[in-house]
Amino acid sequence: MNWVIPLCIAALITLPGAAMAAPAGIRDGNQMTQTIAAEVRDISTDDLQREIERNPDLLLIDIRMPDEIREMGGAIAAPQNVNIPRGWLEFRVAAHTTDKDTPIVVYCGANIRSPLATHTLQQMGYTDVRNYADGFIGWRKRGLPVE
Repeated sequence: MNWVIPLCIAALITLPGAAMAAPAGIRDGNQMTQTIAAEVRDISTDDLQREIERNPDLLLIDIRMPDEIREMGGAIAAPQNVNIPRGWLEFRVAAHTTDKDTPIVVYCGANIRSPLATHTLQQMGYTDVRNYADGFIGWRKRGLPVE
């Protein structure tokens, strides 16, 4: 069922007490994402569509795990799309580009991990990195091509 994972993710984010609170002095993933959100540039669905069509140098990175891609019904259909799970991003991105100025757009399912991955790529020295904030769920809701 393609809706199960997004529903579970949404529940963890929105329900008070659904996820364990971080101990005092430790920032949890939600707090880190909120802090980092101000440091990353987002790209809209319309802008991403144009970028895919016009820019063959674009590197579109899906950071979801292969199981998530299957469960959610695929990935964005684009020749520039590659899957690099977030846990391997720092180690595998150079296999796709070593040019620090390559235009890169990062996405996940629901904009939970992609801001963190975008920030990581910026810290690594990549200069043109953006976060696709609507994520795969937003792409599918618009009825755009998936593979």
